[in-house]
Amino acid sequence: MSLKQSHAADIKDGNNINGTRTKFYTFDFLDLESGDKLSPVTIAYETYGKLNEHRDNAVLICHALTGDAHVAGISSETEKVGWWDSMIGPGKAFDTDRYFVFCSNVIGGCKGSTGPSSMNPITGKPYGPDFPVITIGDMVNAQVKLVEYLGIDKLLSIAGGSMGGMQVLEWMVSHPGRVRSAIPISTAARHSPQQIAFNEVGRQAIMADPNWKDGNFYGSSVPGRGLSVARMLGHITYMSDISMQEKFGRRFRDNRQPFKFTADFEVEGYLLHRGLSFIERFDANSYLFITKAIDHFDVSRGNKMHEAFKKTTAKVLVIAFKSDWLYPLYQSEAIVKACKLAGVDATYCVVDSTYGHDAFLIETEEETHLIKHYLEGVSRENGTVVFDIDYPVSLNHRVIVDMVRPGSTVLDLGCGDGTLLSLLMQEKNARDQGIEKDEKAIYKCVARGLSVFHGDLDIGLTEYGDNSFDYVILNESLQQVALPDRVLAEALRVSKEVIVGFPNFGHIASRSHMFFKGKSPVTSSLPYEWYNTPNLHFLSISDFIEYCKKRNIEITKSIFIGKNRTIKNFPNLFAEIGLFLITK
Repeated sequence: MSLKQSHAADIKDGNNINGTRTKFYTFDFLDLESGDKLSPVTIAYETYGKLNEHRDNAVLICHALTGDAHVAGISSETEKVGWWDSMIGPGKAFDTDRYFVFCSNVIGGCKGSTGPSSMNPITGKPYGPDFPVITIGDMVNAQVKLVEYLGIDKLLSIAGGSMGGMQVLEWMVSHPGRVRSAIPISTAARHSPQQIAFNEVGRQAIMADPNWKDGNFYGSSVPGRGLSVARMLGHITYMSDISMQEKFGRRFRDNRQPFKFTADFEVEGYLLHRGLSFIERFDANSYLFITKAIDHFDVSRGNKMHEAFKKTTAKVLVIAFKSDWLYPLYQSEAIVKACKLAGVDATYCVVDSTYGHDAFLIETEEETHLIKHYLEGVSRENGTVVFDIDYPVSLNHRVIVDMVRPGSTVLDLGCGDGTLLSLLMQEKNARDQGIEKDEKAIYKCVARGLSVFHGDLDIGLTEYGDNSFDYVILNESLQQVALPDRVLAEALRVSKEVIVGFPNFGHIASRSHMFFKGKSPVTSSLPYEWYNTPNLHFLSISDFIEYCKKRNIEITKSIFIGKNRTIKNFPNLFAEIGLFLITK
């Protein structure tokens, strides 16, 4: 019997979301990065949906620090709902009517996979402190064994948050040819000193518990007090100040005893409850080993991060949350910038949430919108862009498309909902990327299958090297940035040519409005009141021409647009929009 035939029943059983059962795969040994060997090794896992005929619809979900394989549905063994059930199932983000979704408990865990509480075959007792040191790389290598057992050559996608996101990154750099797309969420390429410090306090709490007994507590009382404190500390970092205020405020518990050393406030009672319930489901030694693995993880292996991603062929979607202070935005941005410098097709979105690090488990509506469309684009056979363009195309966009040579690389700064990028890909076979600061516009870009970065143009383009693109486009966005001089300099650094378009403040309608009414102009090309305009600078065609002369910027082409026509004479007076092709 072939390997694929041996587990065919395994895969067929996975299509039932409710009534799921944990399965187990045991293999002879795993060579660890420390040089030790773990033997034998058991992996606990659950599956949802079915593998298609080509076996190319598999999605691996990686869990966070205290997660497990039960990611969705209602377990027939525990009757508990999976920890990411809101995201996995028919019609959900990870649609089990389309994808074969599976999740495994990491090695070192305590939910069925080999870990410190497992039996050591040499001693006949639990491993305890004798369990070998493990890494995120070891966890991933064990997952590779499971993927091979399931007969999957290449994953359609791999996704996970927090420590799960680290596993996603490890897959990208260590097994680049086996992943078509990757979705790291709320994670880091390596821990900061503060993140290591939080984990160390949790470890010290466990080891200070007299019941820990140097890790040899099996068969006796567990180090519950220490493990509970570690969990309480963790929950503080998972939430945000705003979410704690909204959930608890300074409300007192009903059974409070003021000024005694008891849990007087609701937030104290919540932390105590979370800590005590954690004791019942998690192993203290697993907590120690896994947090150490997280702290030692460094996807760059001590080198420049973008070097680590150079072999990555997967498309990447990085998701972060605004209020996450445990894994702050700069760490997600560092991952995306490294991917961009390595030439990896990466999309980045920041979700505006107040739930802190826990947001990746809570903000399911936003994540579903992003991930569902993203996976549809990845799995689509013929291209990844949805050309849902409302025709006729505006004259402004038509002129820009005509400026771009076929097959060019394009970066659109302030790309909006991606209409122009989609048009360029459809008509000019351009290889496009965009940068946009509006979260809702990012969602539309992802729905179109576009590669887009959620960022502020004023910060710069450090994620891109010199002459990375044939064209950079600044279409009606230059006047909206705080530092247009810097933005233009950066655009000219990363591209050979820059297309600049802006509404002409010198247009006759604007002049008339100011002259006769004495008020800020509101026209078809400047359709805002002074108090709600996104425009920070009002420039005319003459202003821009003079600017280019002063900075030795060459204007190689200029086209001026009025109402549905191009303007040849007196453009600074009669053109509503100025379009320029410039170069250094």
